[in-house]
Order: sequence, then structure tokens, then C-alpha cells
Amino acid sequence: MSRAPLAPLRSSGSTRVRLARLALRAALAVPDVLGAEAGARGLRATVDPPTGLLRGVSVIAEGDGRYTVDLRLIADVVPLVALAAEIRRRVWAAARRDDLVDQLGSVNIEFAGLMTPDEARDGDVADDEVAESVNLAVGPTATTKPPAGPPGHGSR
Repeated sequence: MSRAPLAPLRSSGSTRVRLARLALRAALAVPDVLGAEAGARGLRATVDPPTGLLRGVSVIAEGDGRYTVDLRLIADVVPLVALAAEIRRRVWAAARRDDLVDQLGSVNIEFAGLMTPDEARDGDVADDEVAESVNLAVGPTATTKPPAGPPGHGSR
């Protein structure tokens, strides 16, 4: 489970990597998010050549020039729909601040597991065990696709 500090956002000129770092940083700043993980097959990871692997986030180019962000997170035991909405709000706000909002497409959030903050601190349960034992029926929460039109003119 990744909770380590991230290098500066501008470490790579790639829009894809900048969006990955921005989304992961925004998600991990939410109090009820305890960490991020790449998953058993490592599919939720993005390579950032200057600094290494960003675990818990993958960013894929869409056909319209924007990028889909997929996050795989470990969360505290809280209402997940509200938590996902807050994470998305923070990702969109960060993209606006960093002038990347026009490149941001869908933001998908998967909760790989739930644990109490004490469990996360103690590290008693391995990441894969959490994902296996919880196997949330919620799975990935609903995808939020931004409305068409310029940023700030729709409801995001």
C-alpha cells in the first residue's frame, strides 16, 4: 500500500504522468483514504521515468485527446459513494489549478479494500489479503464523465 510522499508534479513533461501524479496526490490527501495499491497484477500503476512507479493510478489516453484516470485505493470504513465524490472533486480541482482540466477525462475509483486506520498503521494485513478478503460488492464506483463544453461552464 502506497502512502509515501510524491515528488513534485512537474517531474515529467508528459501530460499523462502529470495527471497520474496529480490524481494520486489529490486522492491520498483525502483523510479517509489510507493508501493506494497497484493490485495483484500491477495494472493500476504508471511509470514516471525520473522518479519511478506511481502505484495505485493508471492514466489512459481517450480518443478525444483527454485522459481517463483510474485509481485503486484503500479506504477507511466510511460511506464509499460520498468518499468517491470527494476524491473526484479534489482531482478536478487540482487539474484546474495545474491547467490540466482540459486534458482530464473520466475519473474512475476502485476501492480495493477497507480497513480501520489502526489496521493500516499496524500493517497487520497485507494489501493482497485486504483485496481478497473484502472483495467489495461495490467494486469500482460509478464512472463520472465530465459534461461536454468548456471547463467551468458545466456541472462537475
